[in-house]
Amino acid sequence: MESQQLQVYPARCATVAVVDPRPGDYEVLLDAPVGSLRPQFLSCGREALRLGQMEQVDLWVIHLVLPDMSGLDLCAMLKARLSRPVIYIVSDDYRAEDERAARARGASLFGCKPVQAWWFEPWADPGRADREGTGFSTVHPRSRGSAG
Repeated sequence: MESQQLQVYPARCATVAVVDPRPGDYEVLLDAPVGSLRPQFLSCGREALRLGQMEQVDLWVIHLVLPDMSGLDLCAMLKARLSRPVIYIVSDDYRAEDERAARARGASLFGCKPVQAWWFEPWADPGRADREGTGFSTVHPRSRGSAG
C-alpha cells in the first residue's frame, strides 16, 4: 500500500488560487521562501468558480487566457459573486490594452510572466494588515535583454 504524505500548513496561511493552464510557471510559489502560502492550482475558469463557492480564497491569480473563458471574464464574475476578492491578472506578454481592461474589471495587479516572488510577499505574512489593498501598481513588461 502506498503511503500518502499529508501537507501541513500554518493555522493562518493565505490561500492563493492560481488559475492558469500552465502551473509550472508558478514554481516561485513552491520554491521561494514566501512564507505561509497555500497555493491551489486550477486549470480553468469553471474550476475557479467552483472553488470560490466552496472555500475562502485570499488571493486569486488568473491568467489572461484560459481554455474555457477569458481571465478578464473570470475576474468580473468573481468580483460580482465574492465579497471584495483580491485578483491579480497575469499575461505572457505586456499589452497596454490588456492592462487597462484588467484594471477596468477590478484587478489589483496586472503582471507579466515570469512570475515574481515579491507579488506574494503581502500574503506570506499571516499578520500583515495591508493584504487587501496590496498597494502594487502595474508590473511592467519584463526586460528582454536588448532593445530591438
